[in-house]
Amino acid sequence: MNRIIACLAVVAGLMHGSIVSAQDVAVSFKATVRPFLEAHCVDCHGPEVKKAGLRLDELKVDFADADAARSWIKVLDKVHSGAMPPPKRPRPDKKEIAAVTQWLGTTLHEASLQTQRKQGRVVLRRLNRTEYETTLRDLLGPQVDVKDLLPEDSSAAGFDNVSAVLDVSAVHLLRYQEAAEKALRSAIPTRPAVASVKVRRTGREATEKSPFGFKELINKVVRFDGDTFVTYVRPYSHIPFATPPAPVAGRYKVRASMYAVQAAGKPMPVLMTCRDLYGRDDTDVRAVRDVPEGKATVIEEEVTLQTRQIIVLQGWTLPAMRTPNQLGTAIEKYKGAGLAIEWVEIEGPFGAWPPAGYQRLFGAVPLKPKSEAAGKPAPAKRPDNWWLYDPLTIAPADAKKDAESLMRSLLPVAFRRPVEEKLHQYYVKMVHDALDKKQTFQEAMLLGYKAALCSPHFLYLIEPVEFGKSTTLDHHAVASRLSYFLWSSLPDRELLDLAAKKELTKPAVLRAQTERLLKDARAQRFTANFAGQWLDLRLINATSPDPQIYLEYDPFLYWSMPRETEMFFEHILREDRGLLEFVHSDWSFLNERLAQHYGIADVRGGELRKVKLPADSHRGGVITHASVLKVTADGTRTSPILRGKWVLERIVGHAPPPPPPGTPAIDPDIRGASTIRQQLDKHRN
Repeated sequence: MNRIIACLAVVAGLMHGSIVSAQDVAVSFKATVRPFLEAHCVDCHGPEVKKAGLRLDELKVDFADADAARSWIKVLDKVHSGAMPPPKRPRPDKKEIAAVTQWLGTTLHEASLQTQRKQGRVVLRRLNRTEYETTLRDLLGPQVDVKDLLPEDSSAAGFDNVSAVLDVSAVHLLRYQEAAEKALRSAIPTRPAVASVKVRRTGREATEKSPFGFKELINKVVRFDGDTFVTYVRPYSHIPFATPPAPVAGRYKVRASMYAVQAAGKPMPVLMTCRDLYGRDDTDVRAVRDVPEGKATVIEEEVTLQTRQIIVLQGWTLPAMRTPNQLGTAIEKYKGAGLAIEWVEIEGPFGAWPPAGYQRLFGAVPLKPKSEAAGKPAPAKRPDNWWLYDPLTIAPADAKKDAESLMRSLLPVAFRRPVEEKLHQYYVKMVHDALDKKQTFQEAMLLGYKAALCSPHFLYLIEPVEFGKSTTLDHHAVASRLSYFLWSSLPDRELLDLAAKKELTKPAVLRAQTERLLKDARAQRFTANFAGQWLDLRLINATSPDPQIYLEYDPFLYWSMPRETEMFFEHILREDRGLLEFVHSDWSFLNERLAQHYGIADVRGGELRKVKLPADSHRGGVITHASVLKVTADGTRTSPILRGKWVLERIVGHAPPPPPPGTPAIDPDIRGASTIRQQLDKHRN
């Protein structure tokens, strides 16, 4: 696919192209295209007959004019597809068609580039809500959760990062203020640092200390082998085994020692999900790990948890728990598979304190207990109020001096480019005025920061162009294009440093930075956002298969389907494989559940890995992935119409045209047709 060339062309847009004058275009048009139109097109689109309201003899040869350009694009499409001249008319020579289509394609493309240069290349584009939240997370920390506060974004051609449809309303402005304030306050600690701890519990200890109360299940669907917990079901309404809850938000390391029992020699996929201890029971899958039978294996995962969240461990191939005695026999005689958990351990939180988000906002300004900052004695701790703590407050040495320094430090990072002195002074004055009105230092700074995070300099990707002097993007605009394309977020320090040195547009440097960003873990956002919209993976929840018809559909299959397509996309991108493998390949990423669904043998475990497909398999390429087949069906039956439309739009890149005006619906005679294929054939004929 030559990913580097593709990325550089899409992201940078730095090629100047040759400037062709209108006079040169007119002369070339008269020599190349006009004779073709007069010989093959004007009879139907001329002064006497004007089909579809189009006269080609009078159509302006001005490709910078938007209306004229749209008409010429239609002419190009019709000639290229063979729809024009009509099939009953004499066919032009292939060389004539090639010459006309090549001229029109090249000239239209060059005119489009020149129009973009005159307009500053692109329409001013704001961040969509995904990019807004991701940018705030990279600025302030992973605890930021504001996407649901913002209105849904419109999309064009299937994508929600197209400037023409990303408008701004009064509702947007209000919601941006709410989101910015929530994000900023989440970055300010209110309680003293929690020391990193490591807590290990045996299976028995974790069970006895569980808040969910499932003692009635012991010796019915779960049992103890010494201190080891053994379950033969996958819980539904109860949670038999989970880590202790996270005391504060942060990064944690979760470990567990476990093994499969009575599993016929097969590894058991263990599902690690994140849930709120006393909140919603939504499934948030963090990892799937395979554990062997009979041999204790330690699995480990580093996760980001919010306060009171837990990691739940389940054997995913175990039957779902329905009744306490569903085994149908005494547990000691039960021969089905089970999962044994010897111990579980959670360690954390990790990372510097104060958190990175606080350091970004307030630097070295100290946090002090509220009583100490006010010069009062700390509240006495007693056994009956051990859970109380003295809240923290921000304690600057010189409020106005610190405010100016902090604001000048954040603005170039948030705005993704150097900031003019006048703009610096605007925000500094805003904070100083708030301090003069006796607002606290924290509230005054939050006022300035919130204004910055709701300003056009933050909300929009601004690409300044000196009209009449330069048509090349400046280096900071290239840095933002690159980072928002591949990371959906702001440029990091290395990109900004290269932009400041004016080295980023050098081909070798730009290529190296593209490689670096693709290898970074943040490039997974590109898969989620680009592949998720191109292939419609975001619609995986739009319909649910009818459980009365598709009894085999389960949460394990549901989780596996989009991951296959995402890993397939990432592999082609990272390995620089051929573009046509999106349509046909002899490999895919499978686990045991997907392989079972596809009828492919000898794939074991829940972890997805690259698998060579059997020679006689019709699988291969994204068109046959279960995820794509699901988003192009209605939940009860297959839909060749939806899938055909999906292939035309997403793979071929040619959307089916709407029916001509006034075309009535038809009621075809489909008698004798017993399959959808036969019905469509009768309908078409």
